[in-house]
Amino acid sequence: MAGEGMEYEYHNLGNDYYKLGDFQSAVEHYTKAIDLKPDMLESYFNRGLAYTRLHDFEKALEDHSKVIELDSTLIEAFYTRGLLFEYMRDFDSAISDYQRVLELKPDYAEVREQLEIALRKKKT
Repeated sequence: MAGEGMEYEYHNLGNDYYKLGDFQSAVEHYTKAIDLKPDMLESYFNRGLAYTRLHDFEKALEDHSKVIELDSTLIEAFYTRGLLFEYMRDFDSAISDYQRVLELKPDYAEVREQLEIALRKKKT
């Protein structure tokens, strides 16, 4: 099939641009990978990280939500989405995502600490 494997070429180019700090080019290449393979979880995740670096939290949130839709057991997606919710001052949603991580991995100390921070922020 023509183009088979090209999604990984685009994904890897996105990774290269991300490492260089060219987050807009990274987004463009991850998007091309997703266009070729719409269930390419790793491209959604990494594109979400690039959007975060560009301070486009809404688009980052969409991508991390898509990752969770594709794999509801990926704790890093819940953790990262929780951080995004915190950036957007939606502490209830952040707390919910952190609690989900702890349901999946109760000994995740970093998430437990972040949950406590979000709970404190919500009170203030």
